[in-house]
Amino acid sequence: MNYGFDDLVDQLRLRRYLRWGRRLLFWKRAEPEVKLTRAKRIRLALESLGVTFIKFGQVVSTRPDLVPRDVIRELSKLQESVPSFPGKIAIGIVERELEAPVSELYAEFDPEPLAAGSLGQVHRARHHDGTPLVVKIKRPDIDRVIEQDLSLMYELAMMIERHFPDAEVFDPTGLVNQFSRTIHRELQFSREARSTDEFCRLFQDDATLYVPKIYRDLTQGDVITMEFIDGYKIDNDSELKNLPISAHEVAANGARIFMKMTFEFGIFHADPHPGNFRVMPDGSLCLLDYGMIGILEEERRDMLVDLFLNVARKDTAKLVEVVLKIGKAKRNVDHQLLRADLRDFIGNYYGVPMDEISVGKMLTDFINILANHRIRCPVDIMLLIRALITLEGIATRIAPELN
Repeated sequence: MNYGFDDLVDQLRLRRYLRWGRRLLFWKRAEPEVKLTRAKRIRLALESLGVTFIKFGQVVSTRPDLVPRDVIRELSKLQESVPSFPGKIAIGIVERELEAPVSELYAEFDPEPLAAGSLGQVHRARHHDGTPLVVKIKRPDIDRVIEQDLSLMYELAMMIERHFPDAEVFDPTGLVNQFSRTIHRELQFSREARSTDEFCRLFQDDATLYVPKIYRDLTQGDVITMEFIDGYKIDNDSELKNLPISAHEVAANGARIFMKMTFEFGIFHADPHPGNFRVMPDGSLCLLDYGMIGILEEERRDMLVDLFLNVARKDTAKLVEVVLKIGKAKRNVDHQLLRADLRDFIGNYYGVPMDEISVGKMLTDFINILANHRIRCPVDIMLLIRALITLEGIATRIAPELN
């Protein structure tokens, strides 16, 4: 309502509930921001609804196969602005989960948070052997808040599908289901700890990737304790000049590491934004925060290889077959029209020097073709594409000449 969605409220027949709610909560209506674009109003509305809806918007922004492009661009700007919770409460959670006084668990524990996020916050600490640590602590009551918000999201999604038949193409309940799976995984700190250990094992013989050590005896339930990483920020040009290797080598190593994750191991870091990277003094990369992980089964990896090969061979007939294997069509697909669109797609990139091709634009163009033909891309593929686009942005910034 605050952002000019009166027509939607009327079509969903929600106005009588809003009148009752206003009286109950003494709610004062703000002036609607009707001069703003629809996409911006959606973003502002999600930000005003709080953490769960912001995270939902961030997940939706990974689905250009379902959501209009202007909305995708605006949702990518979503910002979390959450206050930290008191250090006394953080200490209480640590002592409850680890079943000991914080003074026994750590040689030092800083009650002031180092950083605060939507699901938890991080505190500095020191191991009894002197090792600097960080302790990630889940927000109190966040599970209950998210479950309440998810319940509301499901209700709204079902109402939208009932009252707006054309919205079926966006799959509202499917988007909420995807978000529910994603947020529940992020809430499982034990899962994040296991994922971190798994990446540590997979890359134990690869000196170009450093994975933080998890302290298992200090990790339980809503608490993760890991070593503190004090590397260089990957988007800080002045810091990168101190490295023994060039920024070009750092970017090339990052690309190789990600391809190794994806196509050799079938598991990849699905949130590789600049804040989750550190460059160690020896030039190796350190990836932080393994709460969002993508899994690519071998069959899906083989399909992606077939996709790339058929693009390289300009075989549009086989390309149509692979696309329909990978994606899920919401209606009968016009194979002839799809083949024509894919032929144009190949023509736009075939023979162009690699250093002149934007991987991000190429992948976005491909997803737009799927969207135009109502072919839904699997979640794991969309996570991979989003990660690749993010990585290309980082690599282009620090090493513009990288092929």
